[in-house]
Amino acid sequence: TPDASPGRILSVAPGLPSTDMTRTVAYYRHLGFSFSAPGSSAAPEEAGFTIGERDGLELHFALKSDHDPARTATWVYLGVEDADQIAAEFRAAGVRPRRDPHDTDYRMREFACIDPDGNMLLCGSPLRP
Repeated sequence: TPDASPGRILSVAPGLPSTDMTRTVAYYRHLGFSFSAPGSSAAPEEAGFTIGERDGLELHFALKSDHDPARTATWVYLGVEDADQIAAEFRAAGVRPRRDPHDTDYRMREFACIDPDGNMLLCGSPLRP
């Protein structure tokens, strides 16, 4: 077991590019994320940097007007409790998975969706025995 020293890593918050923060915030709000814009008096939709939070997980978004999804790719793996349930929730919010939930050879149930800036969310839950 890892040592419980003060130097341990407690969380991770991936940074994702956005070419249109209003669109990004709207997209992720549909997926159940809430937003803040720390250090800014602007609303998250109008800020250059926002944090989306859901279930204790944070995604950090930075406005990058020169981001080209065809040239750069970002993906984030989200460990979820039930991939089928989350995929159904995303569909109900109007987001079609790029890949529907499927079983992998490494014992995970996964699906993928891609946001308007080309960032991929790969969501997976362990297969039940």
